[in-house]
Amino acid sequence: MPSLKVNDDIEFTYTDNGAPATENYKTLIIIHGHTFHSGSFQRLNDPAASQSVRLICVNRREYCGSTLFNEDQLRILASGTDDERTKLIAQLGLELALFVDALITKCSLPKSGGVTITAWSSGNIFMVSLISAFNCLPAATKERLANNIKGFILWDPPSSALGITSPPNSYTPLRDETLPAEERGKVFRVWVASYWKHGDLSTQDFNQLEQRKADPSRAASTSNMTLEQLLQATDFAPGDRCETVVMAPGFKEVVEKQTKTLLDPDLRALLNGAKFTHLIGDNCPWSIIYGAWVMESRVKEVNNTQTHIDFKVIKGANHFLMWDEPEVCMKELLGCMEY
Repeated sequence: MPSLKVNDDIEFTYTDNGAPATENYKTLIIIHGHTFHSGSFQRLNDPAASQSVRLICVNRREYCGSTLFNEDQLRILASGTDDERTKLIAQLGLELALFVDALITKCSLPKSGGVTITAWSSGNIFMVSLISAFNCLPAATKERLANNIKGFILWDPPSSALGITSPPNSYTPLRDETLPAEERGKVFRVWVASYWKHGDLSTQDFNQLEQRKADPSRAASTSNMTLEQLLQATDFAPGDRCETVVMAPGFKEVVEKQTKTLLDPDLRALLNGAKFTHLIGDNCPWSIIYGAWVMESRVKEVNNTQTHIDFKVIKGANHFLMWDEPEVCMKELLGCMEY
């Protein structure tokens, strides 16, 4: 697996389907979420290549050979102050921004085709921190990224990845105290990969969201994976070590603060008019749909063309569209890459 060093201490591994034959191809960089790393997106390689898209999936720190956190960073994640955590998340965003910059140079990614960055699921925490880091980048890096990045796609972010408070009586297996602690992760992996038949989503009424009874007519995406496929797509070690805590209530204010930067016109101006899209499936777990509703409400309230975000819903899609229907998934992502 190829890798890139962004400085003396930090290295990222990544997958790359290679440069298409055409000169002015588009590049899509994916930032993965919790547990399911770059291996989860490999079914997109062929559909991407058929559309002359170069697909690069970066492995965040702690995954697939990317640099591990040091002991002090693990302490901050587990029990640090809000100030310490804010600085660490900002640093992680800066590192990812430097990775993208190094990738543009190393791979000679064509400016004409442009680069789109998407984050899936909880990976959106780190894409937003990448965006927030623009103010802290060296001038040459900032200019290169602004000239090459055409868009950002927030793909299926759960509400917690946006720092949005969950409504009273909302449910997730990770917080279900009726389940033994050691069982919650297993139950969650089925829950998050299931298909959910909700009520009338046009009402944007939380009571229309199904939280506990998945659609029995469709199997969870993870049940369609062989053991070998599951092992190639996942790493469960980072969860308890450093990942789950970032989604927990103790991180809410840190994540909420950085999400607000998406609606900062001064920051968005640095991005040279990059397009923003919030993309979800209507068969996703409730928290993904609820998060989109809240974000859409905030965008409308601000009502500023400089900070506009497009909101798109994929009919019939669950949280693992890239696994169950990779061709459809690639088509939908491409639809967000029209500039």
